[in-house]
Amino acid sequence: MPFLSYTQNFNNNLLMLLARDAERYRPIVDFFDTSTRRLAELSWAEAELVAAEISKNNRSEFCSGIRAGMARALAADADRLRDDRLTLVLAFALKVNRDASSVTQTDVDTLLNAGWSEQTVEDIVGLVAIQRLYNTLAAGLGFDALPAAVFDAIGQDTVNKGGYSESFRTFVENATP
Repeated sequence: MPFLSYTQNFNNNLLMLLARDAERYRPIVDFFDTSTRRLAELSWAEAELVAAEISKNNRSEFCSGIRAGMARALAADADRLRDDRLTLVLAFALKVNRDASSVTQTDVDTLLNAGWSEQTVEDIVGLVAIQRLYNTLAAGLGFDALPAAVFDAIGQDTVNKGGYSESFRTFVENATP
């Protein structure tokens, strides 16, 4: 259950917190949109799978749930993370998530030598950074998981609207204070 008194009527939905102060949170929604959909080499579905692993690693129940809903809406195959090249992406992302200051040139070279571009390395770091931000907001303010059907509906709406920014705009317009 959310910790702050004014979040008690949000039905455990972090999106209500974001909508409450949409101008404050719109930039991170937009950054998440570009961090998952406008990547050099990773697909939207692959980015969602990586973000899901970051959320699990950070023990953010809300974000893990929404990432799972997005993966289902995108028909993302979690087995893709076992692909040799994506395994390297995930290992790098998890290392950045654990301790970005521990990343070395060797870590970056491992991705580059596997055929990933420098832009993809930057994309992965950005994806981890924005996912950690959401994980911190959700877990730090006490937002837990919602029913899978709710996350599936959010995921499908986001996919139908072509991304997070448009879905968030519509959510804000329809949110009740």
